[in-house]
Amino acid sequence: MTIPSLKATIGFATDKGIKDDNEDFVGAIIPNEPQLTHKGIAAAIADGMSGSDAGKLASQSCVASFFSDYFSTPDSWSVIHSGQQVLSATNSWLYSQGQIRYQSTKGMVSTLSIIVLKSTTAYLFHIGDSRIYRLRKGNLEQITRDHRVWVSHDKNYLNRAMGIEPKLEVDYKSFPLEQDDLFLMTTDGIHDFIDYKTLKKLLGDGTDLTLLAESIVQQAKANNSDDNLTCQLLRIDGLPEAKEDEILRRHANLPFPPPLQAGMVLDGYRIEAELHASKRTQIYRALDTNTNTQVILKTPSILYDDD
Repeated sequence: MTIPSLKATIGFATDKGIKDDNEDFVGAIIPNEPQLTHKGIAAAIADGMSGSDAGKLASQSCVASFFSDYFSTPDSWSVIHSGQQVLSATNSWLYSQGQIRYQSTKGMVSTLSIIVLKSTTAYLFHIGDSRIYRLRKGNLEQITRDHRVWVSHDKNYLNRAMGIEPKLEVDYKSFPLEQDDLFLMTTDGIHDFIDYKTLKKLLGDGTDLTLLAESIVQQAKANNSDDNLTCQLLRIDGLPEAKEDEILRRHANLPFPPPLQAGMVLDGYRIEAELHASKRTQIYRALDTNTNTQVILKTPSILYDDD
């Protein structure tokens, strides 16, 4: 009997574009067991800030140090705690190096976006204006927020990045994975030059992720991208059984049902009458439409949800 496990396919492409040097950096690690179970799969993309003194070194350091340090954290640490500790340490190093080497807060600055896939859950860490998208069942969604401040219709600046401040503020997010989820990670040389409709069409044009990543880079270049261009793709090809804590967490995040009335159907049960209502619970007589038998349902009150 084969035990299902986490499986993913990864492809990426990067190009310096019209710039003299490529200050983007990208990478991914799919470890062997037992690290695959304990730590999961990690992918990262970084864009060294063009106005900084050492943007290329900053982006390389962000990605390389996360991979090295994250996979070295204790197995007892959660993904979020591990990521927080690693990113905080990396940010402190970048900031101090910027001060020591360049006497500037712009010395070693980079964006950084990370996906960690562990068991049946995706964990995101995000700082800056690189992006992570998710294509799920034909729906393309940007699942990170750009940390940009616009000062005019054509001028903006990064207000959050690795190495720019001594204290780091990171966006964290986690959500359940689904079979065939496709994640796209991009630097602004890509997503500033390809519109949503074109990007979605490109993602549906092939299954070879390396060729697909290259086609996205070439499309941005054809659209006159004026920056380095980097993208990385991750596809979920297999998932293990969800762990108990993941199942409990998902159920805890489900919304409470609305007040039910006679004739309404909830999960296959047709409501016949309300028998009792309090601040915390409501009790109904209902008909199981699958077995045609009467049952009693108890639901939490929406007032309790507000508490």
